[in-house]
Amino acid sequence: MSDISVPGYEIKGVLGQGGFGVVYLAVQSSVGREVALKVDNRVLLSDRDKRRFLREVTAAGALSGHPHVVPVYDAGLLPDGRPYMVLELCPNGSLSRRILSPAEARDVGVRIADALAAAHAQGVLHRDVKPANILINRYGQVALSDFGLATMPESGPDASVTRESLTPSYAPPEAFELAEPSPAGDVYALAATVYALLSGRPPRFPESGVPNVAMILALHRLPVPDLPGVPPELTAVLRHALASDPRQRMPSAAALRDALAAIPISPSAPAMAAPPPFVAPSVPSFPGLASEPSTGPSSRAHGVNRILVAIIAVLSLVIVAGGTYTYTQVIQRPPQTTTNTTPQAAPSNATGTPPAEKKPSVFAGLDTYTDGCPAAGKDAGAACPRKAECWGGLVIIVGDVKAQPLSCGKRHSFETFAVASMPKDKETWVQGDLARHRSVQRVCSRAVLASSRNKAGERIAADNWTIAVMPPSQAQFENGARYYRCIARATNLTASQSYFR
Repeated sequence: MSDISVPGYEIKGVLGQGGFGVVYLAVQSSVGREVALKVDNRVLLSDRDKRRFLREVTAAGALSGHPHVVPVYDAGLLPDGRPYMVLELCPNGSLSRRILSPAEARDVGVRIADALAAAHAQGVLHRDVKPANILINRYGQVALSDFGLATMPESGPDASVTRESLTPSYAPPEAFELAEPSPAGDVYALAATVYALLSGRPPRFPESGVPNVAMILALHRLPVPDLPGVPPELTAVLRHALASDPRQRMPSAAALRDALAAIPISPSAPAMAAPPPFVAPSVPSFPGLASEPSTGPSSRAHGVNRILVAIIAVLSLVIVAGGTYTYTQVIQRPPQTTTNTTPQAAPSNATGTPPAEKKPSVFAGLDTYTDGCPAAGKDAGAACPRKAECWGGLVIIVGDVKAQPLSCGKRHSFETFAVASMPKDKETWVQGDLARHRSVQRVCSRAVLASSRNKAGERIAADNWTIAVMPPSQAQFENGARYYRCIARATNLTASQSYFR
């Protein structure tokens, strides 16, 4: 049935699969209880990974007694280093794609807000509240699941190095400005969830497709539309909790719970028959920015008049042109027919001397070498960058990676130690899918990293590095880029020099 084995559990089948793991249906042999066995795809080798898993287990375990949190029964590591958790089986699925009546949606909001209030009281943030993470147990009660992004108090710098697995339509706007996570973010996400349970989709966002970063920031500045058939008192509470500025938002999950509970709604009020049409803001087209097509008329619907549309367009222009205001795209040139040159925006300041001879590179826009490059021996079309490349923290939005190029002589997080062609059977810009491929793991490995260090890097133990795979951005991939970078950062160390050849 499965290629994994966990002592004390008999695996019966697969319940679901996500970006970071698989959930199996299993039976706990000692008590004959059906459970959900969640197995992570990632192998825990570094201390950072182990600390993150410990945070997840501790956060979920500490809240297991709450009636609206999915209980955690057990946890551990498989022989190959993959972590697993055993949770209560919720056979009735999640609230994803469900539309509820105003009374039902309000009651869900009250229960989950109470769970978040309990979590926040213990210093635990969920960071990924959405309908898909609200499950229905065998008794028909809703329960919050998946504390995989939770951060415990004093969790150190690892908590904010990356923004992994953000769901743009539910994540708070400050998350896209790399603000530190806070309880206000969970308040926003729950309000967006309740709104989606009423309307069929979260506020401000289109029915399908993920907007680019400029569009995301512009969408967050739109007003929250009224919903036909929903009491205005409920819409007002949600609008308060969905304020773009966290300082103007509902002050806590407990406050949101109490405000929702105080709204008198008749249980007989019907669910909305269909959500109102989404009206996308008009954002001009710029080089390198792929705008989402509009799905409706461009004026006045939902109270968005032409002046507001023009303001959003200008905001998008500022965001794109400013570059460093929020995100700076990863400098990865798509393949071209010209000979290789060093990218204009590529970081400089390398220490160590690569081989003097210069051979042609298969990576257009990059200056690379293979003689003496440890990654080149992995038979995966790999090479080493001739000049050091350093980056700020990664931002991963639904698999699309962004990172800011920095000078290696200044404070930075990551540095490139190898580049390689994408496997022919896995050409994708989605970070998680590419990182799981075996040939990619062979190139972006701890062994290659250890052999690639210069004298300064050798002073840092090989197991004290965090490795990541950085594919081209979605836009660069669509323009033909078919190579990825292996990058690494020294754990618990702010670098200001190059550590690789």
